[in-house]
Amino acid sequence: MTKRIIATVAAALLAVTSPGAIAIAQVPAKATTAQRATPGPTVAASVVGIRRAETAKKVAPAADTHMGAGKNVALMVVGGAALIIGAVIGGTAGVLIAVAGAAVGLYGLYNFVQ
Repeated sequence: MTKRIIATVAAALLAVTSPGAIAIAQVPAKATTAQRATPGPTVAASVVGIRRAETAKKVAPAADTHMGAGKNVALMVVGGAALIIGAVIGGTAGVLIAVAGAAVGLYGLYNFVQ
């Protein structure tokens, strides 16, 4: 009976999708533009020797600039883990760990919702 309850709880926890994955899935993908190849020889191709490769400027992905959930989600996960560990430990020490974990998790949730 206990194994069935633990299996059900574990399946329910694994079925929940993280908020970060949902936010990334909702961001539309950028359309890549195909580069046109110019016919014939070019001045850039005639350079002899070592030269620096031309690279485009690195632009932060839209999901990273708008999401900002990494720290908040981490706080919620750590708080939830501390809550479970405190419940497993039991006694006065377990209650203190569980209450601290709940506080950390709620703080992360508060910042995530903001």
